[in-house]
Amino acid sequence: MIGEVIDSSKINASAAKQLLSVFTELTGKHKKVIAIAGESGSGKTHMALALKAAFSALGQQALILHMDDFYILPPALNHQNRLLGMQNVGPQEVDLQRMQEVLSQFKNGAQTVLTPVVHYYENKIEEISYQVEDVTVIIVEGTYAFYQNETDFNLFMSRNYLQTRELREKRSRGNEVNDPFIEKVLEKEHELVLAKKEKANAWIDYDFNLRCDAE
Repeated sequence: MIGEVIDSSKINASAAKQLLSVFTELTGKHKKVIAIAGESGSGKTHMALALKAAFSALGQQALILHMDDFYILPPALNHQNRLLGMQNVGPQEVDLQRMQEVLSQFKNGAQTVLTPVVHYYENKIEEISYQVEDVTVIIVEGTYAFYQNETDFNLFMSRNYLQTRELREKRSRGNEVNDPFIEKVLEKEHELVLAKKEKANAWIDYDFNLRCDAE
């Protein structure tokens, strides 16, 4: 998402390297998709960047797809739709079919894929084309990343919205942490994320350590 502020100092390189050393099947040069799911502020984007760097160190090219870019409505309109009722909050906000089509094209050897990209402050959605002929892994990060089916490995970020308030305060998304409605949205997202947690192959715990045991 264009307009998002990412603190690169919080990228956890050690967890990413450990993940690839434990799950060696991910280092093969076949095309694969890794999903990173978790709540707002849990570290999904940071983990995706760390994994991209870890793959690069192995000589493999990775592409990150942000699920925020696949929301059907631009940010302001999506917020207005949520205000109409909490039933409008959920994976139905995301064009999961479009994302699955992109991932399927990638796995089937497409040279390029066309994806949406959200301009947060301009409140608009455009299209961008990526060259993926030499890409061996796509990393999908997003709240509802476990709600689509073209993934080969699922990584869960364990921090919940109550534990990440300080991190969310530092993000450039206005005054969302002091908005009671946003807190209600995050509570519902918490429930929806937990509903798919069993799909995880591994977890990143509160201290950003890799865990492979069931929680």
